Amino acid sequence: MANRDQKVMWASIALAVVLAVGAVFADGFSPNQTPTPTPTPTKTSKPVDRAALTDIKEIFNPSQVSNIQLDIPAKSQKVLDNRNRDEYVPATFQITVGTKKSPKMSVAIKLKGTTSRYGINTTYQFSSYKVKFDFDKAHKKQTLLGLKSLTLNAMTQDSSKLHETFAYETYRAMGVPASRTGYAHLRMSKNIPHPNRGLYLVLESLDDVFLGENFQDVTQHLYENNHNFTEIAPYTVGKNVKLDSRFQVKEGWKATPNRSDLRAFAKGIQASGRKLWNFLETNSDREALIMLFAVDNFTGGWDTYSGPLQNNFQFRSNQLGKMTFLPWGLDNTWGENYFNDVKGSRWVKGYDVPAKFHDDFFFPVDSTTAAFPGSFQMAHSAGVKVIAKMTNYQLTRGALFRKCLSFSPCATLYFQDLTKVSQWATETNLAQRIIAQGSVIKKFTSTYAKAEQKRTGKWVGKRQTQIAKAIKNHCKLDASKQIKTCK
Repeated sequence: MANRDQKVMWASIALAVVLAVGAVFADGFSPNQTPTPTPTPTKTSKPVDRAALTDIKEIFNPSQVSNIQLDIPAKSQKVLDNRNRDEYVPATFQITVGTKKSPKMSVAIKLKGTTSRYGINTTYQFSSYKVKFDFDKAHKKQTLLGLKSLTLNAMTQDSSKLHETFAYETYRAMGVPASRTGYAHLRMSKNIPHPNRGLYLVLESLDDVFLGENFQDVTQHLYENNHNFTEIAPYTVGKNVKLDSRFQVKEGWKATPNRSDLRAFAKGIQASGRKLWNFLETNSDREALIMLFAVDNFTGGWDTYSGPLQNNFQFRSNQLGKMTFLPWGLDNTWGENYFNDVKGSRWVKGYDVPAKFHDDFFFPVDSTTAAFPGSFQMAHSAGVKVIAKMTNYQLTRGALFRKCLSFSPCATLYFQDLTKVSQWATETNLAQRIIAQGSVIKKFTSTYAKAEQKRTGKWVGKRQTQIAKAIKNHCKLDASKQIKTCK
């Protein structure tokens, strides 16, 4: 009896074990399988801020006007009111393009310009500014969509508010490295007199970011001339300092604190003819230099190196000392004649210079000398008394340009390049686009400015006619009517 009860008991236990194990396997568990851990919840990705400005092309888009807010602390205002001070001071910056905004950024700003330099409290003319985003150790990695700096031009010497936009575009289209541009309505904090500053040109600064995007090799130096009539010659190179009376080293001084590259270049270009031509082939971007001369002349840039003032140019050297010229300060282009847009007596006291309104200004594209709209000032200082001679007082143009015109291979390339620029202007409807651009900024322009915009558009066709005449006078054409040689 006991044996039978024990058998029944053990059978019951065995059955219970079998049932339990079966239940476990029914749930998919294997004795050799590690239990699957509970999955960690996936982190939710940060939502895209659709109101954030993310595309740098929106900043440099002349077809729309952005909004810039600059808040100036009182201490900064005091510094910026002195046109002779050149240091950066704190400010707050934000740019809005359409519905998209940059963050409010702590920045540093300073006054910009020479003859068009004004204190921030001046209201009869507004000042221009440099904005720096990586201005101290705490902000050394701060950029505006990759930009370390930005230039805001008040366009005080551009009656049309269009000249720089289309001049820079022309250089870029012709393969010469040049800044991008846009427009912005600039507003300042209420402590600044007349805080609504109106329309400004948003200009890409020439800095290490620009150089990195436009050149494949390493930059050694970026030089900028400091004032008018700056010729590149051994006597103007200056000592081994970052800032000299003629040229400033804008980039590269920390790595290479000398001017050996500029000194060697200045010495080499004192040659002429074939010797100079060969020197430029190995020591400069020769093709870009001659094209720069062509665009200078096509756009009527009288404030450039090849113009009568030898001003507003920068040039960059690579590690081998090879130089590339870069355009800058292009407000005095497309026939700009602001000197004669007011009564002449305001410019030359005690002397009657006839006033001219909305007139064209041209200088020849094929001459080693040229006048500029303010030539009467120079003539008056030189003792010239005849008005006709005063307004057309001739000045010597940049030496490299003069030597180019006197050496046939260089002159031939130059006139060929002028033809290319003129053809591009026709193919892209430049004259019509200049006038159409005026409608984009019409809210910010006066009746006077609108008239200047139309005059600028018409000026292009007149310049093309002058270029065709110069080519006819100096060049021989082949059977297909292409320029063969010029002198």
